[in-house]
Amino acid sequence: MRSTLDELNRELDELTAFVASIGAVDGALSGHGQAAARQVVTVRRRFDNAAFTVALYASFEKYVETLAATFASLEARRVPYSELPPKLQGKHLQRSADLLSRGRLGEGRYAGLNAVGVVENLFNCLKGHSPYALNEAAVVWHDTNLRAGEVDAVFADVGVNQVCTEARRGDALNDWHVATQMLPVASPEGVPRTVIDERLSGLVERRNQIAHRGGNPDDLLGADAMNETIAFISALSKDIFATVVGCYLERRHRGSPTPSRLEQLPNDGPFRNGTIVVVGPPPVRLFVGQPIYVTRPSGGVRWGRIQSLRMNDTDIDHVEPGTPAPQGVGVGLDFACPRGAPLVVLSAEDDLVWAPR
Repeated sequence: MRSTLDELNRELDELTAFVASIGAVDGALSGHGQAAARQVVTVRRRFDNAAFTVALYASFEKYVETLAATFASLEARRVPYSELPPKLQGKHLQRSADLLSRGRLGEGRYAGLNAVGVVENLFNCLKGHSPYALNEAAVVWHDTNLRAGEVDAVFADVGVNQVCTEARRGDALNDWHVATQMLPVASPEGVPRTVIDERLSGLVERRNQIAHRGGNPDDLLGADAMNETIAFISALSKDIFATVVGCYLERRHRGSPTPSRLEQLPNDGPFRNGTIVVVGPPPVRLFVGQPIYVTRPSGGVRWGRIQSLRMNDTDIDHVEPGTPAPQGVGVGLDFACPRGAPLVVLSAEDDLVWAPR
């Protein structure tokens, strides 16, 4: 899953570099000695707007589809087909049939797919074979552009509900909203849902206008507006990712036979803006660099690695389970942990979420 967000971030960085180049290119053309070169500036502005809008929407759509498909595939590895959400089973059956009847397999977005593969996957699913593979194109099928409601629907179909509503309480989107609106602090209620609705609808409408009518030459985005739109898509995507990761971690580690929860001691921390917590004697081995995460009371997760351990006023690199710790164990984190929230540590790496050390 992490690679999906990494790819989106690379594409957004490329778009940011493209936006930064527009002014320099326009300036060079405006000062050109030939009148024909100067006249191209207006045309370029229209084409730059079209290229930017189409590319940004395409990156976001691909990100949503890939992340939803990846989550569904991970669920398919975890449970039998019959235990997947009924909504997902129904959509997979219906949309697999649609792929066969009108999906133009082997072309465009369905390049690499063929009827035999789609039928084989569907047959294995319905017959309860293990392992099985879902038809990802059927899983993420959507008939309309990705406004907020459609984004919610794509993820709800795979078992992650109200992803945009959850994302509006996330760290990245709230930081973006505070910066753009010049607010003193983020609202405890999160970013208003209408902001997400209107921003995504605006991007979709602009993209559709370009695709079907060539765009509106009287309504071109400037560089500042382009950068703000990139920042919004980046923030929303990060918090959608955090919401999906939260569902993945909860389901994957919910049935772990090894207790891995760390309980914060009451009335003792957190310190340093939530990056140092004091926990009771750990039920599992703790070590510096260990993957750890916390589920926020407002929704979503924060994750990272243990940065430091301290016990009895001494820095240590590990703590064995059952070690007496009358004053608790100080755990340094690379993220802010809410007061009282239980943390969960992993005994092994999970490179779907955590970057390699």
